[in-house]
Amino acid sequence: MPADPFHPVAATAEAPSGAPTVDRLLDTAAGLFWEKGFAATTTREIAAALRIQQASLYYHVASKEDLLYQIFVSSLNQFLADVPASVRAVSDAHERIPVLLRMHVLTLLKHQRRNMTMLTELRSLSPRHREEVIALRGQYADFVLSSLKEAQAAGSIRTDIPAVYLSLALFNMLNWAARWFREDRDPPPEKIADLLCKLYLEGAALQPVPASFRVPDLNASPKPPTSRARRPLRSGENSTVERLLEAAVALFSRQGYAATSTREVASLLGMQKASLYYHIQSKEDLLYFICKSSLEKIRHDVESAMQNVPDPLERVRTLIVAHMESMLRYKDEHATTLTEMYALSKDRLGQIVALRQDYVDLVRSTLHAAQKAGVLRKDIDARYLSLGLLGLMNRVLVWYRRRGPMSPAQLGQLLAVIFLTGAGSAG
Repeated sequence: MPADPFHPVAATAEAPSGAPTVDRLLDTAAGLFWEKGFAATTTREIAAALRIQQASLYYHVASKEDLLYQIFVSSLNQFLADVPASVRAVSDAHERIPVLLRMHVLTLLKHQRRNMTMLTELRSLSPRHREEVIALRGQYADFVLSSLKEAQAAGSIRTDIPAVYLSLALFNMLNWAARWFREDRDPPPEKIADLLCKLYLEGAALQPVPASFRVPDLNASPKPPTSRARRPLRSGENSTVERLLEAAVALFSRQGYAATSTREVASLLGMQKASLYYHIQSKEDLLYFICKSSLEKIRHDVESAMQNVPDPLERVRTLIVAHMESMLRYKDEHATTLTEMYALSKDRLGQIVALRQDYVDLVRSTLHAAQKAGVLRKDIDARYLSLGLLGLMNRVLVWYRRRGPMSPAQLGQLLAVIFLTGAGSAG
């Protein structure tokens, strides 16, 4: 299988024997949850990684779900303890946002495994715990949003984009670092924090962008809800297979692949479980076809959009807008691919990783060409420009709603402005 830059390597490495400390317990469990997913990880595996008896685990936690809840709470409390205190200690209003950005990245990477679990496994919590965690998340999000509003009032950052969108862009770009950062490959967290701070505040463009690169009208009347595009049929497919894939996407994106049974897929379609196997050989077939289709489609859409665009800077903007339109047209498919692809068998996962890497290479080569043309900054390597951009775009899947005020194309235009000109640009 090709090396995957977005998945942990030896996340569950050796754990010394003896009674586990709280940190060891949380980090070990989080490593397994990141590697395998919460639903697919057993308490027996967690105990084995800690080199303790399975029964001993219950001296520390009431259940596997309780352990997940403790990971969430420890992560969010760390952000609430570290970031606001650092920001409030800065007297110069113009320095508070850079401090916020750097402390967020350092806190994120300090307990990377826990934070990846916190960012990806919310649906696995019980309703009561989920409500408590959402409240904690809201406290931190409110602090970041209020900090950005204060910075706007002080003239530190641009005011032509509402603080709520600057806040969402901040979380998108910074939190993606938890997915790709590796100690053995990347610069130290302090350097990563500086790179992302510079990219978020100053943008990627080396010189002023054309006037046509403008913020979309955010005060226009809300757009009518867009109907969900139907999955295009491939040759040889029939309507039953299409319905199977749509039912699987609905369930996998809502409750996860491991937690979904073929019986549930069949029930959603009003058919017997045995009837599924006239069309597929296994549940894994459904996940594989979803992942393959989503990655092939977004590459095709982006390449087609850029095909007749010669200007390097305009190609970057076109890529961003086309990515957003394609990704949000098939939002649930892409969300499923992002979170569930690691449940595939080794050979199939290798194929999907290769497809995704092909697309990552397309993004990076587009940015590198713009650097060579002198329109994008060269003090940030194309690798980190592309990782920042992929985070900015892909984590929109977490919060975008089809009934929201912006179409995918408008959101793409807005993110292109933020990526190219930065949040610190004068409005």
